[in-house]
Amino acid sequence: MTSHQISDRKREHLAIAGSPEVQMTMSNGLEAIRFEPVALPELDLDQIDTSVTFLGKTLTLPLMIASMSGGTAESQKLNEQLAVAAQASGIALALGSMRIALENPTQRAAFELRSFAPGIPILANMGGAQLREPGGLKGALKCIEIADADALIVHLNPLQEALQPDGDTRWTGIKPAIAQLVRESHVPVIIKEVGHGIGPTTARALLEIGVSYIDVAGAGGTSWAAIETQRLGSPEAMKLGTPFHNFGITLAEALVAFDADPQLRDTLFVIASGGIRSGLDVAKALRMGAHMVSAAVPFLHAARLGDAALTDLIAQWHRQLKISCFVTGSPDIQALKVAPLLKAPR
Repeated sequence: MTSHQISDRKREHLAIAGSPEVQMTMSNGLEAIRFEPVALPELDLDQIDTSVTFLGKTLTLPLMIASMSGGTAESQKLNEQLAVAAQASGIALALGSMRIALENPTQRAAFELRSFAPGIPILANMGGAQLREPGGLKGALKCIEIADADALIVHLNPLQEALQPDGDTRWTGIKPAIAQLVRESHVPVIIKEVGHGIGPTTARALLEIGVSYIDVAGAGGTSWAAIETQRLGSPEAMKLGTPFHNFGITLAEALVAFDADPQLRDTLFVIASGGIRSGLDVAKALRMGAHMVSAAVPFLHAARLGDAALTDLIAQWHRQLKISCFVTGSPDIQALKVAPLLKAPR
């Protein structure tokens, strides 16, 4: 695939990603998680500490703007806007797929954001399908260099690739390629799904090859199966892809499964994403075992409204997270992680 074709496809993905038609009709399951309210918190709201350390850097709250874009003039502007907002707000930033930066060096500026965000974690990004190709390991390490990144995300998207007419469906050899990357990378390697989730079976397989960071990217948010169906638009594509629009393990199901397995619970650093839509959702995901939380679509919508709307949304989520701590009697994130929950009535 040429760099021009990659740019066109990325442009189409970004245009479609925020539309209601590609949001799953199933929820991520977090609505079933209910905190027991603490009416006597014995706390001052403004004294609550939501800060965490992630990849060696202190964040104002455990939140990351998820991977979205890269490789077009429009995405460079968006990435710079996101980087400035993330730096100002003290949250992390994950870049979109950097494949085009490897194939066309003129596109690298969209990923060279360190001057906009000198103090926060920036995460580079490469597809698992590209990692197994000749030169894949070298390319992955180059992505880290281009972005001056604190970690590298390897995204897994077999369903998305299977629904693309030109998708890469040769997935043998990706597991050993990840294992080699983990051994040779000087920064952490984070394995991420793209919205249909990582379940406990895959998580255990990743743990066996040395992976210790996983972004669940569970079902219940944006459906990349739906995005590809929308992008192609033909009756044949609709017939093929529609049954998979809600495919996957929900974010809540994945978090519960990880927590139930002592090896996964005690070893993995879990990033929760998939349908996160508020600071209360962030709090629920943290309570269910996540260490960090990530979202894309809400920040994409806000960014399209302007810089102020984007920073206002991040501030709103921060305030909602602090309120969640306040009404559960949690002075900090560690306390929130063990805040009492309500059991569903029988």
